[in-house]
Amino acid sequence: MKKTLLYKYINLLLRFAIGVVAVWFIYIKINNEFIEHLDFKNVNVGLILIIILLLFANWGLEALKWKFAIRSVEKISFVKAFKIIFTGITMGLLTPNRVGEIPSRAILLSKDKFKEITLKTIVASFSQVWITFLFGGIGLLLVWDYFQTSINVFFITIVITIVLGLLLLFYFNVRKLDSLFKKFKFLREKELIKALNDFSFGDLLKLLFLSFLRYIIFYIQYWLILKAFGIELSIWNEVFLIPVCFLFTSFIPTILISEIGVRGSVALFVFGLVSDMELQIVLASVSLWLINVALPALLGLYNLKELKLLKEK
Repeated sequence: MKKTLLYKYINLLLRFAIGVVAVWFIYIKINNEFIEHLDFKNVNVGLILIIILLLFANWGLEALKWKFAIRSVEKISFVKAFKIIFTGITMGLLTPNRVGEIPSRAILLSKDKFKEITLKTIVASFSQVWITFLFGGIGLLLVWDYFQTSINVFFITIVITIVLGLLLLFYFNVRKLDSLFKKFKFLREKELIKALNDFSFGDLLKLLFLSFLRYIIFYIQYWLILKAFGIELSIWNEVFLIPVCFLFTSFIPTILISEIGVRGSVALFVFGLVSDMELQIVLASVSLWLINVALPALLGLYNLKELKLLKEK
C-alpha cells in the first residue's frame, strides 16, 4: 500500500514537472522573442484566427491517421486519439526534435502494448517524413539557383531521387522487417512482428494520403501566416519556398531551447533570399510555432493526469 501511494506521488510529481517545464519554455520564448517585437496593428488578426482554426484540422488529421495506424492493436475513439496527440506534443517538447511524441502516445494509451503501439506510430510518422521530403525536394530543385552554390542541380536531383526511392522502398516493405526483428532477442516478440505484418499495401497508401492532406493544411497555414504579416512573395516563391522551409526545419536537429530559434533562422534564410522583411519573416515563423506547437502543448497539459510512468499497483 505504501509503495502504491509512493508511485502515485511520483507520477503526480512527474506530471507536474513536465507541465511546469513546458509552460516555462513557452512563456520564456513568447516573452523574450515575440511579444517585445510584435505590433498587432500591422498583423491581420482575421487570418491569424483562421490559422488557429486550421490547427485543429492539422492535428485532427494526425489523430485520424494515428487512430487508423494502431486500430489492430488498440481501438480508440477519435476524441481520445486527439487528446493523446495534444499531450504527446506537451511531452515531446522535452525531447530532441520532439521525437518523444511517439513513445508518449503509447505510454498514455497502453503501457501493456507500448512496443506495438510505438512501432505502428513510427510507421505512421514515417509516412509524413516521406511526404515532407518529396515536396521539399521538388521545391529545392526548382529554386536551387537562388542558393548560388557551385553544386550542380543535376547532382542534387540524383541525390534527392535516390533518397526518395530508398525511403519509399523501405516504407512499402516495412512488413519484411520481421526477418530483421527475429535476429534480436528484444525484438523477437510475436506481437511486434504481427504489428508490422498488420500493415497492408492499402493501409500504407492510406497513411500516405492522410499525411499528404495534413501537409496541405500546414502549407495553407504557412501561406496565411506570411500574408498575415504582410510578406508578399511571387506565386512561384510561395509555391516552392514554403516546402523548402518545411524540409529544412524538419531535418535540422533541435533540442528544447533551440527549436524555435532554428525555425526562425531557417525561415529567415529561405525567405530572406527573396524578401528583405526580416523581422516579419522571423515573427511569422515564431507565430506559426506558437499556434501549431505551443497552443496544443498547453491544451495537452489537461490530459497529463492520464500519465503514469510508474505502475501504481
